[in-house]
Amino acid sequence: MSMTSLDVGIRTRSTWYPRRETKKTAKKESCVICLDDDIDPHLMFSVDKCRHRFCLNCGKRHIKAKLLDGKVPDCLQHRCKSQLRIARCVMLLTRKLRLMWEERITEDSIPLHKRLYCPNPRCSYLMSTTELLSSSESTYRRCFICGTSFCIYCKVPWHSKLSCSDYKKLHTNLQDDDAKLKSLANLKGWRQCGRCQHMVELSSGCIP
Repeated sequence: MSMTSLDVGIRTRSTWYPRRETKKTAKKESCVICLDDDIDPHLMFSVDKCRHRFCLNCGKRHIKAKLLDGKVPDCLQHRCKSQLRIARCVMLLTRKLRLMWEERITEDSIPLHKRLYCPNPRCSYLMSTTELLSSSESTYRRCFICGTSFCIYCKVPWHSKLSCSDYKKLHTNLQDDDAKLKSLANLKGWRQCGRCQHMVELSSGCIP
C-alpha cells in the first residue's frame, strides 16, 4: 500500500511531538512525634542505626532538651536506644548546642567517680582524676585551662598552709550545708549541673 504525502507528513510530525508525561508529586511523610502528616521529605531526618525518621523541628527540640538535661541525645522513638551522632545532626545544631554536645561526650567518657571540675566558677573545666594523679604524688594541681591551683583530694582551691585533714576539720560546716542543699533541691526539683556541679533549675525542655 502506498502512502500519500499527507500520511508521511502526519507521521513525521508525530515524531517531533512526544507525549507529555504528568509530573509526579513528591510523597509526603508523617512525624510520629508531632503527628504532622504533611511534611516534605527534605524536612525529615533519620537516625543512623535504627532508621527512625522525624521532622527537623521535633529533632531540634529533642536534642536541645536532652543536652540541657545533661545527656547525650538519643533516638526520639519510644524505647529505642540508638544514639544520635553530631555529624548526622549538623543541620539541627547551633554552635552553642554543638559545643554542649561535645562536652557531654567528654563527660560520658570519664567515669562519674573520676570526674573533677576546676573549682574556679568562671572555668569549671572537666578533668579526669586518673590523668591528674599520674602526673605527681602531691595533692597540688593546676587547672589545664585557667591555671587555678587546687587540691585534688579536697576538690577546692589550694590550701597551702593546711593539710587535707586540717582543712576538713576547719570546714565541717560544708558537709552540713551540702546535706541541706540536697534536701532543698529534692523539694524544689532542682538538679546538679553536670559541668559545674552547682544546683540549677531547668527553665525549658523536657524532663524524662
